[in-house]
Amino acid sequence: MQMDFKIKVMQFKNLAFIQCPVVDGIMAQVFTDDGTLISIVCGEGMYSSTKEGSGKACSAVAEALTFEVMVGKTQPVGWQTREDIDRILAENFSPVREKSSL
Repeated sequence: MQMDFKIKVMQFKNLAFIQCPVVDGIMAQVFTDDGTLISIVCGEGMYSSTKEGSGKACSAVAEALTFEVMVGKTQPVGWQTREDIDRILAENFSPVREKSSL
């Protein structure tokens, strides 16, 4: 049996969004390998946009066009696309080698 390794990287599609307890919106939070919190939000009054417009309420990921992202205690960065978030996650997570058998 031959073992093959596949590299996995944390991506936007791996995030689990919940209703945000602070604003009318959604949020996902993950901790990096070194314990840094990355927070991704979309909702009312946030630096984000939905199909209804900028800073509007959001109740589902499918409604969200852009997100506000904060890495650690830095200033939030607004209007980040899913691709931007993939890049931010890749910069903050080490790739994982996953075994697969052929």
